[in-house]
Amino acid sequence: MTNTLISSAPAPPDLPALLGRLRTLPLYRAALTGLPQDAPWTDVPLLTRERLTGAWAAGELVHPDAVRVHLTPHPGGGWLPEYATRADIAAHGRASAAAFGRAGVRPGDHVQVAFGYHRFAGGWLMQDGLEALGAKTIPFGPGETEAQLDTLARLGVRVLVSAPSFAQKLGEAGARVELLISSGEPLTSIAGRRERVQAALGGTALDCYATSEAGLIALETPRQDGLRVLDDWVFVEVLDPDSGQPVADGERGELVVTHLAKEAMPLLRFRTGDLTRLERRADGAYLPGGVFGNVGGMLKVKGVKLFPREVAFWLAGHGLDHAAHTLRLWSQGGADRVGVTVRGESRSDLEAVQADFQRRFAVRLDALSLDPAHEGRGVVDERG
Repeated sequence: MTNTLISSAPAPPDLPALLGRLRTLPLYRAALTGLPQDAPWTDVPLLTRERLTGAWAAGELVHPDAVRVHLTPHPGGGWLPEYATRADIAAHGRASAAAFGRAGVRPGDHVQVAFGYHRFAGGWLMQDGLEALGAKTIPFGPGETEAQLDTLARLGVRVLVSAPSFAQKLGEAGARVELLISSGEPLTSIAGRRERVQAALGGTALDCYATSEAGLIALETPRQDGLRVLDDWVFVEVLDPDSGQPVADGERGELVVTHLAKEAMPLLRFRTGDLTRLERRADGAYLPGGVFGNVGGMLKVKGVKLFPREVAFWLAGHGLDHAAHTLRLWSQGGADRVGVTVRGESRSDLEAVQADFQRRFAVRLDALSLDPAHEGRGVVDERG
């Protein structure tokens, strides 16, 4: 099925004040010039990474009060500086601390962070909130399995912050922690992955979503019923990637983020490129299935939007080799056809897996095959 667009959508709180402040910044001055004060929220232009890259080249991003600069990889193989003032760091810390508290992190906990602390944002995205909460944070960085295991055991670390693959590796090597804050890779969007990680660690694994440009955006609670948005830090929307218009609650689309009070490099309707669903509940906004793909390379198949990255996550959830597969599209009898070939040995449940594709994507999978020698070609579109 196609996305259902909605004629009106929620807007950030105190929108006139937000736009009034952003109109003074070089990054937004041209885009907001001429926009009426009472213009609907959906008339506000979207911000892209390409626009940020151009703004940096034009000298429009530097903030005089910035005290921290992270470097973020950006289109074209380069990087972009991400500026933050002391007020930005404090505001991000307060919002993140509240989210970590809802997730079950307690003041005084030893928390080991297995993300990098070099020029990219990495572990710093977690550090602000953990320190503000009062946790005893260990900025460990990635890798060094034996050293990580030693520290986890000797300090009685209760909370681990890590990519799920590394957390599972630590668990299989003997690590035991009560709580994992998982980020950097899919967790809830790959069927069965949370259960495997939790079994390895002997604790609870919660999904967390952050970007270097926006900071911490959403984090699960122990209810494990979706990632709750840090709505005192960011306002989020989900838009149809084609039209840029809001989709109905619960429908998949591209996540768009707006900072509510950031001073240096605030984002205004920033297109993350990430694919998700949004639910607005009584206690806040949630991403019920986490982030499950990227809108890059979106395909229209039988009238339905199909995202190759989402297909890869689906394969991983079925224990298939998502890194070596080919998604093939062709025409037959005037209709689109879809086939997937994956590296691997034959399985007895392929019919059930094939039927699940249609349940997941609302598109019939016409062919599914396993080949031990298949190298994977990504997307092959032969429809002419």
